[in-house]
Amino acid sequence: MNGDSFRINRFFRHIYQGTLLERIREELRAYVKRRRSAWWQQRIGQKEYLTFKLQSELKMLLYFDSRLSQEIYCGYFEWKERQFLYDFLRDGEIFVDIGANIGLFTLIASHKIGKKGQVYSFEPCSKTYHRLVKNIDLNEMSNTKCFQIALSDHTGQVEMNISLDGYDAWNSIVKPTAGNAFAVETVHAMKWDNFAHEHNLMGRVNLMKIDVEGWESHVLSGGCECFGRKDAPVLQIEFTDEASQSAGTSCQSLYRQLEGLGYSMFIYEAKSKRLIPDPIRNSYPYLNLFAAKYPEKINIKLKKRNFLS
Repeated sequence: MNGDSFRINRFFRHIYQGTLLERIREELRAYVKRRRSAWWQQRIGQKEYLTFKLQSELKMLLYFDSRLSQEIYCGYFEWKERQFLYDFLRDGEIFVDIGANIGLFTLIASHKIGKKGQVYSFEPCSKTYHRLVKNIDLNEMSNTKCFQIALSDHTGQVEMNISLDGYDAWNSIVKPTAGNAFAVETVHAMKWDNFAHEHNLMGRVNLMKIDVEGWESHVLSGGCECFGRKDAPVLQIEFTDEASQSAGTSCQSLYRQLEGLGYSMFIYEAKSKRLIPDPIRNSYPYLNLFAAKYPEKINIKLKKRNFLS
């Protein structure tokens, strides 16, 4: 079969299977990513940042020395997770972003929950923290508070490994899994339980994102009182074998730790707006899971009409 015949055959197969529209979307996304990647590469070293329209009424400063910024600009970075945030949160609710980086999820949540809601955003690395604050100020978000703190299983000082070659999203208390050049920065650490008590957040947080490059288990241990409650928040939590192993643990043990706190794990099916159970896997190259205690209540909430504040 020659090339033209193969493409025609594939075209009709997609029509028969009802997957043509999705295939067109995939091709369009790939095309946009290639074009944007080429544009981005041409401007590295020429400019410090660009102002990017993230979505309606939301802007974001993206930095040319950051691989994460490049991913946000060039692709559909964590698109399903962003969609869950948008579908789940309501006006007046509380979102906590642990490992906020420059604020992708913080900005979306802050916009979604409106002036009556609250966002608590944590980013321990000084350079990234200042970029996070700039993005919040750019959007004039009065409902968001930022903290240059590392959440952990103890209170005290910890050393962060900071990327010097663009892998800021992989900064970690343990050895980062990406990048070749690093500096060490001493930052303050505390337990989530202590912070929650100090800020009257016990039982009040609706959704929490935990993305801390292998340190997720330590964050959970520092919040065992909060996460063990019946009114514990829904969690979006990163499962990555390489990062977990660098921290001396595993994704399987993280999965079991969450189960011990009363959670079950799910993936989000954005098309049907539904959490789907995700049994423990043999390996986790890279995956964000949603941990929830009352999934059916969440699915009912996701189905309801959800207007911007």
